[in-house]
Amino acid sequence: MMSMSSIIIDKIHSTVRKDDPARVINLSKQVLKVEMSPFEWSHSLICIVHIDEIVVGVIKFQEEDEEELDEVEILKSFKVDRRVHCVSWSPETSLSVIPKSVVFACGTADYVYIYSSNMADKTKNQILKGHNSYVNSLAYEPSGELLASASDDLTCRLWAVKEGYTCQSMFVLKSPGMSVCWHRGDPGKLLVAEKNGTVRLYNVDRQQAILSFDSQLVPLIAADWSPANCFRVAALAGGQLVVWDTTRPCRPVDIRVVHPNGGNSLRYSHQSEHHIATVGRPDNTLKVTHVNMKHPVCNATMTLAGGLSWTFRLPYVCVGQDRSVCFWRVSTK
Repeated sequence: MMSMSSIIIDKIHSTVRKDDPARVINLSKQVLKVEMSPFEWSHSLICIVHIDEIVVGVIKFQEEDEEELDEVEILKSFKVDRRVHCVSWSPETSLSVIPKSVVFACGTADYVYIYSSNMADKTKNQILKGHNSYVNSLAYEPSGELLASASDDLTCRLWAVKEGYTCQSMFVLKSPGMSVCWHRGDPGKLLVAEKNGTVRLYNVDRQQAILSFDSQLVPLIAADWSPANCFRVAALAGGQLVVWDTTRPCRPVDIRVVHPNGGNSLRYSHQSEHHIATVGRPDNTLKVTHVNMKHPVCNATMTLAGGLSWTFRLPYVCVGQDRSVCFWRVSTK
């Protein structure tokens, strides 16, 4: 495990120009991925992925204004020996219980790794074998019973968490699996997005697809299921943002070009069904789209971009930018 003294954290500072980040965490290494916890009880935790370690930190807020980010305290570093492509927080994670519990999953070129720690004297990792190519996306079921993983090997696998992460079942795909995410209100419903432009919703209990969408655009790079409105699904395919209403799946409710040279990632806001963040080319551009507005509400260019995540309770979207993590404040009300 790497010494905390080797990680340089500058105090988050304010900037004032339009489309500049509201806060910046300066680090000593390039940031490959960032992932905020999507759960209320651990909402202040962040994973920062470097080439050789994953750093877990907690975001602190100004006492006089709980919506203002003040600083990030680094809690623990986890050594990694493979490039991490995706991260998912477990709902088991909480710093309010005794003993403390931090659990997250990482996808690499061939395996899924589970890291867990009591943040004191016990830290372990577990390797889940089964995939034989890149793991592109991971998602814990909100109840914590299952972990879903999507891979280039044309499978989506479901791992039974309480049974030692045994592979419980598998969906065979027609093209590489790019994104997986769970319905926030009905844990038995799973979204799986494929590179060929198809998005399917599965009933896990019945092991069958219940709904599908076709973007008719390739490659599909990412998709997400709105936490604020379970009837909205969005995908980033062929550089275009495509949004569906699941009650009227035949035609998208919105489709627009957001990244002409191709996109990298997409995430829905936790607080608004209308706000969708994407990162893509040219110029490693972050765009936050309001689906009812013509122009993006945020349009920021970066030198290098790594990861994309929204804070759960506060109006911030964050992206790794070279050797920093940047936070943009986006009004979602």
